[in-house]
Amino acid sequence: MTAAPRPRPAAAFAGFRAGGRATAVPSQFFTEVLPGIEDADELRVTLYALYAITRPGSPPAMRASVIAAEEPVARAFAHHGGPAAVRMAVEAAVARGVLHALALDDGDLVLAVNTEAGRRLLSRIESGAEPPPGGGVVVRRTEPVTASQPAQAYEQEIGLLTPVVAAALAEAEAKYPAGWIVDAVRLAATRNARSWRYVEAVLRRWETEGRDDEGAGRPAGQPGAGRPANPFDALIHRD
Repeated sequence: MTAAPRPRPAAAFAGFRAGGRATAVPSQFFTEVLPGIEDADELRVTLYALYAITRPGSPPAMRASVIAAEEPVARAFAHHGGPAAVRMAVEAAVARGVLHALALDDGDLVLAVNTEAGRRLLSRIESGAEPPPGGGVVVRRTEPVTASQPAQAYEQEIGLLTPVVAAALAEAEAKYPAGWIVDAVRLAATRNARSWRYVEAVLRRWETEGRDDEGAGRPAGQPGAGRPANPFDALIHRD
């Protein structure tokens, strides 16, 4: 089955002008961030935010609504979800950790690039030492996804987060503490049992019998005492 042809642009780009202003994008973006971005909207908004926030004359922190209203972004999303789609893409960039954000009482976000200077600026705004751009009151800091969270841990320790695994992971997060899931994922990796089936088996056993580490050193006869070192070997499933 042949792939459908990609739509051709209405007009080819004429080329970059000599002496035009350049935007500095950290090399880490291309080596550590870009390979993980699969959504085109997230990529568009991330790149534009890096440009808009760091361009000369721009404030080092910007409201998400201001970025969404700028002509290139508004044009790109005019027939692809509008401001709501831009907001979702912004939140994806924050979750990925490229941008940091503060939520305001009017529903908007204050964004800064995740650099030392950007983090320091948001801390000043959060503490009240500096007002948010455009006014408003800070409600909370919107934290990025970190490696300690289940989905990120799964991708780091086991592999690609497929839709099936993502759905199972969401169910597990509603049932178990996030720390349990992360520990179960890491346990699966250390035992060379890199599959969600194994992780689920660990979580079910911890739920019914308590965690292995919690049982260490307990007297015999108490829950968690005297377990074998590797009770899950029979469930190892190698893809």
